[in-house]
Amino acid sequence: MRQAHLACNNCLAGKILRVNLSTKKIWTEPTEPYAMLALGGRGINSLIMLRDIPVGTKWYDRENLLCFGVGSLVGTMVPGAARVDVSSINVFSGGKGSANVGGFWGAELKFAGFDNIIVSGISDKPVYLWVHDGEAELMDASFVWGKSINESERVIRAAHGNDPCIEIAQIGPSGENQVRGSAVIVDTAKAAGGSGVGCVMGVKKLKAIVVRGTGSVTVCNPHYFMAEVEKAFEQCAAEPTAPIMRKSLTNYYADPKFEGWDQIMVVRNGQDEWWPDSKKLQLMNPETGAPSHRAGMRACFNCPTGCMSFMKMKKGPHTGYTGEGFWVNTLMGHACRMDNSEPDSVVYSWLKNNDLGMDSDYAASTCAWVFELYEKGIITKEDTDGLELEFGNGEVFIELMTRIAYRRGAFANMLADGAVQAAEKIGRNAIYYLANMKGQPSIEPFRACRGWGLAVATSPVAGRHLRGSSIGTNRFGPRPRPSSMPVNPKVFEDQPKICYWQGRSKELEDSFGICNYAGTWSGANYQTIENFASYAKNAMGLDTTPEELMEYYAPIGRNLEKAFNTLHTKLDRKDDMPPLRFQREPIKSGPNAGMRAEPEGYNKMLDMFYELWGWDVTTGLQTRSTLERLGLREVAEKLASVGKLIEK
Repeated sequence: MRQAHLACNNCLAGKILRVNLSTKKIWTEPTEPYAMLALGGRGINSLIMLRDIPVGTKWYDRENLLCFGVGSLVGTMVPGAARVDVSSINVFSGGKGSANVGGFWGAELKFAGFDNIIVSGISDKPVYLWVHDGEAELMDASFVWGKSINESERVIRAAHGNDPCIEIAQIGPSGENQVRGSAVIVDTAKAAGGSGVGCVMGVKKLKAIVVRGTGSVTVCNPHYFMAEVEKAFEQCAAEPTAPIMRKSLTNYYADPKFEGWDQIMVVRNGQDEWWPDSKKLQLMNPETGAPSHRAGMRACFNCPTGCMSFMKMKKGPHTGYTGEGFWVNTLMGHACRMDNSEPDSVVYSWLKNNDLGMDSDYAASTCAWVFELYEKGIITKEDTDGLELEFGNGEVFIELMTRIAYRRGAFANMLADGAVQAAEKIGRNAIYYLANMKGQPSIEPFRACRGWGLAVATSPVAGRHLRGSSIGTNRFGPRPRPSSMPVNPKVFEDQPKICYWQGRSKELEDSFGICNYAGTWSGANYQTIENFASYAKNAMGLDTTPEELMEYYAPIGRNLEKAFNTLHTKLDRKDDMPPLRFQREPIKSGPNAGMRAEPEGYNKMLDMFYELWGWDVTTGLQTRSTLERLGLREVAEKLASVGKLIEK
């Protein structure tokens, strides 16, 4: 039987900060009533949203909430425990929105005395929230409104005495201008990117949340907890992938034969899923390619991996420009999807994207889409305000991305309002070429790597891969998975079980605040469910087992989000299928030529996936028995009241 109580004196700060921007009222409430059901982080955010946001609320309404939730283990010595969930109504789907970010901001908020910040209302002028050691106040932000991420970071820090321990979560010009695909940026470069959370922050006229804390985080059994932490650090050091991760995850892609190239890289907006070796080598050449701009590596709070590249442009038209980040998403979106192998413009486009405060996936997927429309003659130079949208031209991509962030010109302004909305205005079957899930533009693949596609298609936050995706058997090796669990990425039947396992593991990581690069994702063995159970017991006072964590605690967050979607949208089973283009058009080139996202195969996966989660296979709706088993009777009653619960 699942334990129903979590002692708030252990790990958690114990307080949730509430801010109403319309009335300027600031107050606190205890974390404990929420922590009794959800472990922390995303789980608490989801529970608050489900309880407090009235059905019918739109993302731009005062009643919408913007929720920042720090994982329950953040601020402790657990390796990689630095993550923060940012949740709100999804600006694309109208359902649950969520994005996750690392850095130092989450730990600083814990040290300042808060587990979550819940923002409601809309300010009548630009403001930022200053949180420090149990106190909070709204400050005028007119002096930084309109500034880029890097500029406002410098100015805000100066306003607070250049204290090096201040941490800032903010929006850039993209969020201020309410571009739908805007991110919340932490530490100038770490993005809570999906769901348009930065757009919601812009609607609320909240420029930033600035945090400083001098407190600490306690655990209930320090001796046993530190023994487990030391064991976990040894595991992280022994993980075979650790040396490569410390040099940057993208180093895998320096090898043109690395399987990731042919499993998750969508080329020219989905026209293919294979890139020639010559382009891979041009982009990733250690001496002349993107890695040559790497000036060092950085890490988030208490992370043993340190996978973040610090880039300094050493050549080309943007020489001297600096910033953090060069990720797999850079390759997926800014390189392959745009069919751009010119390394200088790929690196700069990523750094510029961060400075604008835009979600990189949104920028790449939206721009690649209109580049293809231009290529096909569906739109012309007259439509694009004079831009020649040709694949491979990185400078034009950068220009269009910048115009979107500032809403410069009619074309960019239209794209800023959303790609699906733009497709409706363009017509001429433009929507067919826009890869989107539940309304959110996506850079994700669906054809060669079935498990990746299944997780993206079923993601409750609309088309993002960090909700159970898996790249296959050899991504990092098969170590943490049961030997009886086949994971051939090309076989439909093999995918639901591993996506279900990976999805529940990610639920735990997001509740605890552990980065999946220091956890279990895609076969890495940095930390395991056994580690998580020990932390729960010795840090949080939750006497549980690995099996109980996965069986009872892990499914709670996903079910809260699914219920929110059911109550607030008309999403159903058909919305868990891949975009039509990927169902109809096969891969043209490379080792996976001929593969497509066959609807028969995906429907079979959905049947198996829904059954594993305990949902109704025919409709995808939740069942009373599953929700009550998880202690979610109040959720069952909400769904039953609108006729959206299967009574079995």
